[in-house]
Amino acid sequence: MRKFELTVLGCGAAAPTPYFLTTSQLVNIHDHLILIDAGEGVQLTLRKQRLKFQRIRTILISHMHADHVMGLPGLIASMNLLGRKLELDVYGPKELEGFVKGVWHKTETHVDFQVNFLVLDSKNPTELFRTNSYKVQSFPTKHRIPTCGFRLEELELAWNIKPYSKQKNKMSLQEIIVLKKGKKVIRDNGDILDPSKCCNPPKKARSYVFAADTAYTPKVVEAAKGATLLYHEATFMEEEQEIAKKTMHSTASDAGRVALESGVENLIIGHFSNRYRDLSGLHLEAVEIFKKTVLAVEGKTIFLDRIT
Repeated sequence: MRKFELTVLGCGAAAPTPYFLTTSQLVNIHDHLILIDAGEGVQLTLRKQRLKFQRIRTILISHMHADHVMGLPGLIASMNLLGRKLELDVYGPKELEGFVKGVWHKTETHVDFQVNFLVLDSKNPTELFRTNSYKVQSFPTKHRIPTCGFRLEELELAWNIKPYSKQKNKMSLQEIIVLKKGKKVIRDNGDILDPSKCCNPPKKARSYVFAADTAYTPKVVEAAKGATLLYHEATFMEEEQEIAKKTMHSTASDAGRVALESGVENLIIGHFSNRYRDLSGLHLEAVEIFKKTVLAVEGKTIFLDRIT
């Protein structure tokens, strides 16, 4: 089965500390690397995890708060220093391009490869791009400034021809292509090749949803419907509910509620406030509402076909 995995690079809120780095994640979907947010020090974390950041094709920036963008200018500058030639697509708020290029200008940094800055729609769900095997969408969240979450989803997977079925039925290449789409083949002599007999059905397409900084909102519930894995911020515990409302963040209970209402299979919570050293209380609050919840752990890779 093709790769679909998430590596947590930073799971803290507001500012990096010795305990947590700020938000950043790397998704490997079908051997395409997509970086989500770029908190301060992201390139060091990528190096420590021995992740090949020159292979990153796309960067998704959810919003302009410092703990989600401060690592971006330096990361791209380092890509250039290391000789990158491959184009890079960077999706983010309209202010992002000016911020990054402003840092480069002030520091006399020259970037010689093509960087394409593309503006997100923070008000409407939008398909950003698709390949032959997956698609990436953005959706609005509910935060103090315009903010987007992201959904990465496999397209419908192909049926798999059963062993020896090709030889037994003397299939042509065109017939194989049709069967892999789950469609019957009717031959000129009236024989029918049925995919239910000639093929193994495809595995369920997997999906990952990143809900960036947000208060509880039905917009995220809708965007996360049926996902294999949902990442949802859980900055505070319920005892800090008033602070969560004031800053337009979520509690761990809010995250569990979103997971339950959206019918996702698994939940990972992160963006932890630096006031918490022991995260067991946050985990317990979420689990009380949605049992299949895990804590984000920096450096840990989660495989979407075997989440534990």
